[in-house]
Amino acid sequence: MRVHAAALNRIPELHLARHADAAWLAVIRPWLEAAPARLTRSYVIVATRGQAHGLKQRCLREGVPLLGVEFLTPGLARKKWAAAAAAGRPALGREVLLFGLRAAIARRLAAAEPGGRAWGFWQSLQSDPERALDDFDALLQAGRAAADFPLVPLREVFGELAGWVDALGHVFAATEAHRVAAAVPPDAERRGRVLVVGLGAEAGGEAANVLAFVRRCREVALVLPLPEFAGSASPDERWTAWWEQRLGAAALPVDFPEPATAGAGAAALLESGQGDAAAVRVLVGRTRRDEMALVAGEIARLLAAGAENIAVVFPRGDAARAALVRELERRRIPFADQLPVAGQPESEVGLYRSLLAFWRDGSSVAGLLALWPWLEADGLAPVPLAAARRACERSFDRCQTHGVAAHLPQWETAEPAFAAFVRSLCPDWPDTVTVAGALGRVRAAAQALGLAAPDYWNQLERIFAPDAAAYPAAIVLSALDSFLPAVQAPEEPPVRAGFARVTLTTRRRAAGLAWSHVVFTEANAGLWPRREEASCWLTDADRAALAGAGPGLLTADERAALERAGYAALARDARDGIVFSASASLPEDPEAPQSPNRWLESILRAQGRAGPDDAPEALLPRLVRAEVPEPVEDDAAWRAIWAGRRDGDRPFDEFFFAGDPAAITPERLPARLIERGVQDPAELWFEAVLRVRPVGWEPFARNRRKALGQRAHEILAAVLQPGGPAGRGFGEMPSSDEAWSRLETALAAVRREWPENRYWDSCAEELARVCRVLLGNALALDAGPYVAAETWLPAGARLEFGGLQLPIAGRLDLVRLDRPAWRGAQVDIIDFKTGSDTELSAARMARSGASLQLGVYLAAVRSLGIAGGRVRMIKPEPGAVSELRLDELDGALGRLAWLGDALRRGVYGALTPDRSDYAPAGAPWPTACSPIPAAVLARKFALTFPAAVQEVADE
Repeated sequence: MRVHAAALNRIPELHLARHADAAWLAVIRPWLEAAPARLTRSYVIVATRGQAHGLKQRCLREGVPLLGVEFLTPGLARKKWAAAAAAGRPALGREVLLFGLRAAIARRLAAAEPGGRAWGFWQSLQSDPERALDDFDALLQAGRAAADFPLVPLREVFGELAGWVDALGHVFAATEAHRVAAAVPPDAERRGRVLVVGLGAEAGGEAANVLAFVRRCREVALVLPLPEFAGSASPDERWTAWWEQRLGAAALPVDFPEPATAGAGAAALLESGQGDAAAVRVLVGRTRRDEMALVAGEIARLLAAGAENIAVVFPRGDAARAALVRELERRRIPFADQLPVAGQPESEVGLYRSLLAFWRDGSSVAGLLALWPWLEADGLAPVPLAAARRACERSFDRCQTHGVAAHLPQWETAEPAFAAFVRSLCPDWPDTVTVAGALGRVRAAAQALGLAAPDYWNQLERIFAPDAAAYPAAIVLSALDSFLPAVQAPEEPPVRAGFARVTLTTRRRAAGLAWSHVVFTEANAGLWPRREEASCWLTDADRAALAGAGPGLLTADERAALERAGYAALARDARDGIVFSASASLPEDPEAPQSPNRWLESILRAQGRAGPDDAPEALLPRLVRAEVPEPVEDDAAWRAIWAGRRDGDRPFDEFFFAGDPAAITPERLPARLIERGVQDPAELWFEAVLRVRPVGWEPFARNRRKALGQRAHEILAAVLQPGGPAGRGFGEMPSSDEAWSRLETALAAVRREWPENRYWDSCAEELARVCRVLLGNALALDAGPYVAAETWLPAGARLEFGGLQLPIAGRLDLVRLDRPAWRGAQVDIIDFKTGSDTELSAARMARSGASLQLGVYLAAVRSLGIAGGRVRMIKPEPGAVSELRLDELDGALGRLAWLGDALRRGVYGALTPDRSDYAPAGAPWPTACSPIPAAVLARKFALTFPAAVQEVADE
């Protein structure tokens, strides 16, 4: 809609400026200093709060009064005009709109034929509703509607969304902005004066918000970026033409000579590939931390030379920015920080979010274990995470399903308190639920946990008060989650918001301001500039066809071009110097060579620091500079310890898993832990000395062999129990007929526990085969008539080595004796193996520690005064029985030569396997520093325990 000049009290002024200094001197400062006849409210609208901060700082520096002047961003301007326009209906936020879109997609999926074309389309949209909603919002911001979507299904679903929003009594924010902006208010309703500064085509989505505010001011002036010559179809030209049409004023370039700046050459290199880079300084650190140390040093140098205001531009608030903050604070350099500082929300928020995820994902055991640490943090968990994980592992191995409902009956038998607590979490959600019903369930769970009633969803409750429809539970729970705060302001935020000569900022926040120096940090390829591709729901071709003369819809090429132009303008506004910084390696991939981004690469080539044949990845390593930090107290001592831990020519010392043996020697050792300790002594250190065990983090996955093996052990233990009352003592071996009868009864009972389907049929058949073969092999053994199944080693069982005697703990699958007591008996220790273990061999045990646990069992019962014995391994193949005799035992335990020395000295060390790109993520044991190569650990182990057998395992 075109507005004639006569419709306003004063003719609007529309200025175009290429430089920030020109805009300031020709328009902004005169406008701020203009003295109205009486005090009048004045507004300055800028794109970001960073620009407002920069203009205020310049006003303070140059003595420009700001009495009655208020700085606004487009978001704040919306609040102003919404209050003045007395909008009838409130706008819905993105979270509720995303909920409505997901619900509409779910209804269409339910009605579509699975596998059909429509079903595939809605499945795709269901996986990416956020980008589709972004595209719809872009259409609305450009003054379009759902009917403008090129795809018919999208027109329908977003048309339905629009009707749903209207039925709730709300509107779309962008639609309301265009409605208010199109209306010309009466002259009596106009108040104050407004100056719009620095809004470029990138702010096209906020055009209606700004125009709606401008309509309500008596005096209007705008100073926009001067478009580069790229034809009338360029976004900058469309943006300028749009404002000309809306204000009825011709855009005129400011009448001010173009200033000469040090950054002009760098800007030209980015825009055209031709320019002078002599004034550009380049800093390259070996790591990102080194880079920030160099940047801090350069800032100190510039300040000492009289730099007026320095912009340090980051692509985002990341670890590099935190490193620079530490460096600046260490050097006591004042700075203003415009990057957001956010902290973690309260633990209650994390608990609610994890609880919602538990319900949304179907109340699975994985979700329960993800929720558990939050419960522990608030003191609500009845058992520690390790105990909860152990209960879930045991029940999962039996039922092999992820839903909590299938595990509850087993937990009620084995862990009643745990089961009762899980039931209080209300895991049984229906498939569909109303929003009010969902909130009621959440409040009930919160009350059962003793939590304060959640107040995050009061607004959601008000919005859906008139809506009694039932929605899929997962969609409702996602909506509840979206209303929880992702971050919150720190309780004691650092005071970095004042005025200073150094400003940490971003490109958008620094744009449109004049700087003495600009530092572009993290100038590595792939970090910035970054190209954002259009989605498949509204392609670039669709955007180009719909854009017309409007400023709102931008293609990916146009967005990339505007970002480049923004960086170039920022460089052009640097009066005295430009600095680029980069690092030769990145923390996420320290071994991969890093390249400069295109802009920095062109600067290096223009400076003659790179030849035409030099590969980009070879440029940064040759430019690395070292920033020598100031000495830190005790740094040398720590560095010596750090180096000693990695020195293969030094034995393990007191800084490597060691302590006073009088205080740390374990009272007893499990046999299974001794076998693991041979592979890596760190296992002994953490589990036996420190008494801490790792808690698994990986999700549960079906392991058929493990599950059937555990069931086979349980069944055989029941089948081979001696007759008479149950107990841990020895009794007579059941007869063969009785054992076989027990086995068939047990197998039938297990089959009844499992679902009736082909998968569990095959599991039952395989379990039956394994149990029958193992039982047949056990009954065929020539062993004593007395038996004990699943029995623990007696308290007096000890392992003797190196002059030490250490109590040993362990549970034996089956023991057969020729008399009902250990002393003086001929003993057969029988171990059932259903996995891929190799056969029992004294030579292999001595060489690699394979099946060492069984050798430790035999050594422990030898201390009980037995007359003779052997340990046997039985596998589920006919006749697959291997054994280790008592006379072979001493040679088989050769891998334990180091254990006595370790216990006496209190030094354990480690033999941790190397981690690689092919190994799962995560450390096998806790680390306080970077990992040490296994080859170095092996050399240190050999120096520490020279008597140990250092054979390479062949298993």
